[in-house]
Amino acid sequence: MNIQTFDLLGGRTPEQFLREYWQKKPLLIRNALPGIDGLLEPDEIAGLALEEEIESRIIVERSPVDWELRHGPFTEKTFKNLPKTHWTLLVQALDQYCPPVSDLLSLFEFIPSWRIDDVMVSYAPEGGSVGPHYDYYDVFLIQAHGQRRWQLGQMCDDATPLLPNLPIRILKDFQGDQEWVLNPGDMLYLPPGLAHYGVALGECMTLSVGFRAPSEQDILLDFVHSQLQQVQQDKRYSDPDLLPQANPGWIGPDAVERIAEIMRRAVSDPAKISVWMASYLSQTKYEREPEPPESDYEEDEVADLLQTNQAIRREESSRMIYTGDAHRPEHFFINGAEVEIPPLTHSLVLYLCKQRIYRPTTLEMFCRTPECLRLVTQLLNQGILYFEDDTFQEDDYPDAEE
Repeated sequence: MNIQTFDLLGGRTPEQFLREYWQKKPLLIRNALPGIDGLLEPDEIAGLALEEEIESRIIVERSPVDWELRHGPFTEKTFKNLPKTHWTLLVQALDQYCPPVSDLLSLFEFIPSWRIDDVMVSYAPEGGSVGPHYDYYDVFLIQAHGQRRWQLGQMCDDATPLLPNLPIRILKDFQGDQEWVLNPGDMLYLPPGLAHYGVALGECMTLSVGFRAPSEQDILLDFVHSQLQQVQQDKRYSDPDLLPQANPGWIGPDAVERIAEIMRRAVSDPAKISVWMASYLSQTKYEREPEPPESDYEEDEVADLLQTNQAIRREESSRMIYTGDAHRPEHFFINGAEVEIPPLTHSLVLYLCKQRIYRPTTLEMFCRTPECLRLVTQLLNQGILYFEDDTFQEDDYPDAEE
């Protein structure tokens, strides 16, 4: 699919979309991804749900107030015993297991890659749904096969009533006021908190590109945990200017200010926060480890393969993030771990972070510098990059740009 972001957004620029819609209001884009029908097959999705390491769920609607949730992995018998209608199979992190789905993420480069969570696929027969609900994060719903009717309703928050005693979050009072039927290639953007209700009109599949929205609690817990490992034990609370007070049970403002200063020092250093963010946000969602090659590559072997135009790409679950100046990285993180940036490799690091699919000719030019060749070889031997079986074809990878 040779789709450009301008077409994906229905003729809008990324700036226009972010200014007018992002986290503000929904947007329906007809035929945003023409040709997507056939990208996935139902049997392929069901097969993934049989795997133990892949998160999958089945939701069965018995009535509007009676829902059943089952967790995978499933068996072939599970699918044979499902009712004919009104159930949904959900498979998380499809982008980690299906390179063509991972490639779709390059269309959303106008949003920082660290904000992307994963791509979930929803397969359902007639009437299949997960009920009226809302999410805490932004999502792009891409109709990949068949039709689904979407109703949009009110804005919600934690105070919005839910149906009691259910294993999933179903709104007690859904107030639908907009309705659309999505066809293959159509895309619907939803901001956080907006109630929505999608129902399959016959067999259908929907891709959900979700964006990370860590809670403030998660942010604080992880940051504090990371800082505890750096705090010196011999640095203690002190009050050399202590004065007598009328009641020993009173915590005075001077003591509060001393404690506040300890806390401010921990959170007031932007460089320290940015490094923590890069570590935290580059962690893989399911702790899936890239698979190294059967035998390590030698540097001269890598150089030869690049010269023969061998296709090379990032392993689908791996996340790359850098900090520092936008055009000169200071810290480089992959999957939660910092990677040293050798001299003369800064431009290569920028290229690796920007793309998911790499032009061999571009990498070959970088790798004429020994330090760059050494870094690329290191990432190949760690399984973070890998060579594909085929040579690079420009028409097959329209989004791989320098």
